[in-house]
This record gives sequence, structure tokens and C-alpha cells, in this order.
Amino acid sequence: MNKIIIAILLVVFSLKVFASGLSVEQARESLGTIKELTPWPWEEPVTPILDEYLSADFDQYQGWAKSMYMVDELKMHKWGQSITEFIVLAELLYTFQPEDYQVENKHAFEAAITQLDLFRLELNDFLYPYVPGYNLKQHNLVRHFDGEGIVIAVFDLFDPARLEEQRAQHANIEAEVQFGDPITFLHGNTVIDIILDLAPKATIVPVSTESKTYNEAMAYIRNRDDISVINMSRAFHITSDQLDPEFAEHLSHILQSKIFTKSIGNTGTDLDGENSDVRKRLGLPPLGSFFTYDLALIKAFLAQNQSVPGSQNLMFAINLQPFSDQVSLTATVPGYNELAIKRSFAISGDAVFSASSHNFESGSSFAAPQLAAISALLLNAADYYGYSEAEAVPIVVQSLQKTARHSHLGSNNTGLGFVDAHKALINLKRLSDGPIKAH
Repeated sequence: MNKIIIAILLVVFSLKVFASGLSVEQARESLGTIKELTPWPWEEPVTPILDEYLSADFDQYQGWAKSMYMVDELKMHKWGQSITEFIVLAELLYTFQPEDYQVENKHAFEAAITQLDLFRLELNDFLYPYVPGYNLKQHNLVRHFDGEGIVIAVFDLFDPARLEEQRAQHANIEAEVQFGDPITFLHGNTVIDIILDLAPKATIVPVSTESKTYNEAMAYIRNRDDISVINMSRAFHITSDQLDPEFAEHLSHILQSKIFTKSIGNTGTDLDGENSDVRKRLGLPPLGSFFTYDLALIKAFLAQNQSVPGSQNLMFAINLQPFSDQVSLTATVPGYNELAIKRSFAISGDAVFSASSHNFESGSSFAAPQLAAISALLLNAADYYGYSEAEAVPIVVQSLQKTARHSHLGSNNTGLGFVDAHKALINLKRLSDGPIKAH
């Protein structure tokens, strides 16, 4: 009797398919093949995803409630990334097998990988309509401005093959400017995706560098007068366990005439390394991170440059959860550093779709380019309203700071609050008619 019930359940489950016809059971078969051929040595994250999908009742909710169920409760935006990480590691483990074994099983292994990856793509396509979009109050701004004429440098790491695909799709992406021998990493491609989602006609300058050539990259950006905005979703440069002085000098000079947006980090702490409020409330221990050193570098730069002209043009992005009701569990927050508070904005970066990875990406790395794009659109507006180049950068930064929406989470968690692009645009337009203008 039990065998009959199990058989019936398997038939029912196998009918639960996505639009392409790829079923969960096909994904499970592919997973089994991959684990057998690797052989997989640990617990893997994909089986719980398949089980949770099968047990979910998506039809019990509609509209916003369905979004909350899929994203907030099931956390489906993290599933695609988990599958990708499994595939990458499985492919690596397969290369450890004897060469004749790899040749013999090549077709079966590649077919299983392809099928599992197709499941991931379908999963994300299924989820996409239910994930909250950008929460920047940007709708009026993007309706009137597109970033044309504004040049944004993306200081990051890139996958060159994917970058060429992006360049084929967008004529406004320049060729990669490379210093040293940086690693291949899809991270910067996703940053470009996000910027062009919001500011589709901005000119993008991809700047990649390894750690020892950071200062060459900064000098390049410093000397390009046409660059108005720089996004850095990487750590500041460290030398002998402290902020590199040459890097700091380049950044100080850049800030005199350009906007610099930076991810504040993903350590689950404040800038002093104290556990964040949300982690304390949930009883979670501090989150270890390789990039905790960046906290000290940020604090050092802010302290050294607090009275330097243009220092306010450095803006940080704090990562919020998808519905913007709480900072991310991994987010770095300003804490009680006043210099960081008045330069930081809380932006949802915990479920941002990337056309490059076809996953929902998470982290302050993907909150910062949203701030960069909004800055570019506001610079576009400033030009339209007659501001000179010298006036535009400070007035855009002031407008963003002045109009940030208050957060009930407190400035120690969310800095100035949430970006309000609409009010920033209104403030910029109002000031263009006021006494500060001299035309």
C-alpha cells in the first residue's frame, strides 16, 4: 500500500513543471548523475531546494502576499545562486578524476550539468515577476532621464567573454581598461547590468585591476576628466595593514570633482566590528568575512578627509533585505560613526536580478551601483536644468542627502535612510531657480 501511495505522489510531483517542461524529477535525476560521477563528498544544497519547491503551495497566495511567500518565507531568490555554486564545485571535482574516466563519462556529465542548469534558469524565470524591484522612488526620474552623456567608471573585476556580450548589446560600454593581471570574475558584469537597468544610456568604463595595480587604476580614473561617477564594489587598497596613502590621495583628489559610490561591506557588523542589531536580535553570532579589514580602511579615510573639499561626494550603500524592511543579515552598517552615517544610504541589494549570471544576486556590492545610477540620472537632470559641470556634482549629492527617507531602523543601521530619487529631483529643480544659481 505504501509503495502505491509513493508511486502516485511521484506521478503528481512529476507533473509539476515549469513552462519549458523541465520537471523537478528530471532535475533530481541530473543531480544524482552529477553526484555519482564526481563523486560528491559532502551534503549538497540542491536536494533541499527541490524538496522545498515540491512541498510549496504557490496557489494559496496572490499578488503581494505571493511575493512575500516566495521571497521572504521560502527565500527562493537564493536558490539559483546555490545551484550555481553546486555546479561550479561539481565541475571542479570532475576535473580531479582520471583523464580516461573524464573522457568516458563526458557526455553524461555535461548533459546532467546542462539539465540542472536549465532547471535553475526556469526557476529564476518563474520567480522573477514576484521579486520586488528597485525601491529608490525612481519612477519619475527614469521616465525623464536616461543617463545619456554621463560617464560612469566601474572599478571592479569582470568576465571578459561576458563583457564582450554586454558590449555587443550596449554600444555605450567601452572596452575594458585593465591594469596588471586581474582575475576573471562575473561580479563587475552584474554591476554593469544594474547600472544600465536604471541609466540605460550612461557610458560605462569598465576598469579592472589586481591589488598591486590599484593605484594605477585610480590615477587613470583621476585623469579622465569626462568621468563623473565611479562605482567601487570592492575594498579600499591596503598596504602594510593600513590604508594605502597613495590610494587615499588619489581618492581625495577624485572626490573634488566626481561622485564616488562604494559598497560599505558584507560583514554583518558595524564599522567597529560590533555585531549588527538584526543579528543580535536573532541571536546570531558575528559573521566572519575576509573583507573585515575594509572597515578599518573606511574609518581611516573618513577621519583623514573629513574637512577636505569634496569629501561629501563619497557615498556608501548599505544592503537591505528584498522588501527594504530590515538590513540584510550580512550587511555592514555605519554603527555610531557619524562621518559614515551622513554619507550612507540604505538600498535593497539582497535580491537583484543579473542578466549576466541569470541569478538574483545579494550584497552591498549590488546596492552601490543603484546609487551610482541614480547619481548619473540626477547629473543628467542637472545638465538639463542648466547647472554647470562644477555645480552639478555637489548639488546632486546635497539633493540625495537632504531628501533621503527616514528609516525606523535608526541611523546606526541605515545612515541617512532610503534613497528618494523623486524628491532629490524636485529639490534639484527647485534649487535651479533659486539664488544659488549664477548664470
